Amino acid sequence: MRGGVVNWDPTKLGYKYSLDYGPIVKDWADKDALQCFFDGLVQYAKHNKGLYLSVSPNAIYQEFDNDGQPICTPKKQILDTMCSLGFTHEPFKYGMQDTGVTVWQYVKKIDGQTYTEISKSYHKMAKQYLKKNKLYQVNVRELSREELPMFKQIIDDTAERRHFLSKDLIYFETAYDKFQDRIKFIVAEVCFSKYIQVATDKLEKANRDIDKLQQKRETAANKTRIDKQLSELFKQRENHKVRIEHGKQMRIHAGKDVIPVAAAMFIIMPQETDYLFSGSYEEYSEFYAPYQIQDYMLQISQKLGVKTYNFLGIDGKFDGTDGVLKFKTQFEGVAQQLIGTFDIPVNKFKYNVYIKLKKLIAR
Repeated sequence: MRGGVVNWDPTKLGYKYSLDYGPIVKDWADKDALQCFFDGLVQYAKHNKGLYLSVSPNAIYQEFDNDGQPICTPKKQILDTMCSLGFTHEPFKYGMQDTGVTVWQYVKKIDGQTYTEISKSYHKMAKQYLKKNKLYQVNVRELSREELPMFKQIIDDTAERRHFLSKDLIYFETAYDKFQDRIKFIVAEVCFSKYIQVATDKLEKANRDIDKLQQKRETAANKTRIDKQLSELFKQRENHKVRIEHGKQMRIHAGKDVIPVAAAMFIIMPQETDYLFSGSYEEYSEFYAPYQIQDYMLQISQKLGVKTYNFLGIDGKFDGTDGVLKFKTQFEGVAQQLIGTFDIPVNKFKYNVYIKLKKLIAR
């Protein structure tokens, strides 16, 4: 079986026909069937003012660990097959893609695992952030369609700060309508009254513990150990006071008791959950809410029997410059380099002119 969805975009010399994340292929070794499929596609493009055909298969070329070290040999069969069919392979790319096909992605394979097993595999820092959020009762929930403007506002704020393309509200509303129970818009919220109450309870406990130790110290033979304990409790008490005041100030600044601090959009398919859009308010980064959102969706994916959790795009650079990669590796998966893009001319003469013009413009 061969199939795919073809898009076409105008260029100055004709149309570029694109087959993104396709075609669907059962056996890449069956060159005769592939030749027949692509010959038909090229002929279709030729009859419809096609300039060239661009194909980006949904196939993994190689996998890497969190340090960028290969964990398997390159899968060259598809590359060799496509080149033998007359396609030219574009040079491998690096960097995040706002449009088109992802060239590098980060995935966590969860097939056959319990949620306990999945969460135990997280990096120790992710576990610490989740524990802290649970303590201060950061709440994660799913948004209704009417709440999508709130989602878009968070995405827009992040897009402006991090310089990526956002989407119109109608895009998110259409996605919500079309995918229905297969799409999730998740928000993480902070309730300041709960935040303050937790800190208040901890302050009261610290005061009780200090009173007990001070009474014990009066009759203790060895006061040194108790003094060390008291010193630590005094520090904790001051931290709790600071946190209470901080919570009050945040509530005044926000002008309300409950605020959204981060949000993300996911699409769940039987074989894979895809993490598509996300954003957060920088002034509330201390809550590490994006970690809680990912943990929530990993739980949902595990319950639904999804095999792969796809964090999608990363730069493909492992030199410490990719902050997105740093976040995603906290959940302990693997980096995948996709096979890339293959081009074949439909109108050879015009295509050669097109390539020469592109090179001249690029100089």
